[in-house]
Amino acid sequence: MNGEKPETLADTTITDHRGDDFLREATSKDWSLLGSLATLVIKSIEFQVSLMLTFIKFPPCLIHICLSFVTDPYRTMRRGRRYLLSKVVELCEFGLKDDNKHVLKAVRRLALGLLWAMHVGIVLFAMLAFAFMVSGFVITCLTHEPLVVKESLSFDYTKYSPEAYVPITRVNTPNHRTEVSVSMTLPESEYNRNLGMFQVRVDFLSENGQVLATSRRPCMLRFRTEPIRLVQTFIKIVPLVSGYVSETQTLNLKLKGFAEKDIIGTACMKVMIEQRAELRRGAGIPEIYDASLLLKSEFPFLKSIIWKWRRTLFVWISMNLFITELVCVLVFYMCVIIPRTGGQRTQQSDGAPSGSNISNLICSGGK
Repeated sequence: MNGEKPETLADTTITDHRGDDFLREATSKDWSLLGSLATLVIKSIEFQVSLMLTFIKFPPCLIHICLSFVTDPYRTMRRGRRYLLSKVVELCEFGLKDDNKHVLKAVRRLALGLLWAMHVGIVLFAMLAFAFMVSGFVITCLTHEPLVVKESLSFDYTKYSPEAYVPITRVNTPNHRTEVSVSMTLPESEYNRNLGMFQVRVDFLSENGQVLATSRRPCMLRFRTEPIRLVQTFIKIVPLVSGYVSETQTLNLKLKGFAEKDIIGTACMKVMIEQRAELRRGAGIPEIYDASLLLKSEFPFLKSIIWKWRRTLFVWISMNLFITELVCVLVFYMCVIIPRTGGQRTQQSDGAPSGSNISNLICSGGK
């Protein structure tokens, strides 16, 4: 029993020392962690303050530089050149030191990477521009803008059947059908409501006045009963009184089926208003506020699809041509897109045998 007590006291002392060491290590780790966090917070605050000061000083400096450039441009340019040269000299001095050679090497690699990226971007942009040019030329050759003529009509009411002439300056494509739309704005007067049917006639004339084709279309005002007209007038009483709305009807007449031939072209169109056969000459002509004519040429089915989808076809042809160019360049001229650096060439020359060496090795092996 007496021999075991010193061992127990020694063990207790060793354990106490170990506990103190552990506490010291934990305390030192906590203090180091707190110190690093405090340093990080202080650096972040310094960065924010410096950034805020830079933002505050940047507008006055920019205004000062702009005013200096306006007042004395040559002096400002000389100052800027000296500033850039000083920065380049500082960078070179910084890179010539033995401790900063790796930094200079990294900067050199970064500059080469940016240069090659710019080179690749220029090449790709040139290929895309060429594809767009070829696609635009193809679409221009495949499609033609349809003939569209819109003119206002001024009828001559001194004649028994009022007529108006519309000259056609552009020539329609032969064998293409033409659609003619005549729009007339008529007042809902008692005369027009009681007029009934009348007829609009369109004649296609040649240069010598020969009638190439004729199309007719009967029309009349839309019928409305007296109660319906009164209710509509009551609903629109405010805009009618203020003048924003008038008591009118617009008739849109569509006439189609004419196709121009190769022999004689259309030079003019004559629009005529004809009365019914039961009326005497000069009677049965409606009162008209305004009239206009719209002439459109109709393409065949295939050309119509190409014209309606011309923008989609332009993009589709451009993208396909660009991809084809990119594949051809990558297969046959890879050095244009992916240039080889000097290090790669030396590695290939050192590590991989050339074609002549391989052929010599095969010949010597055969012998």
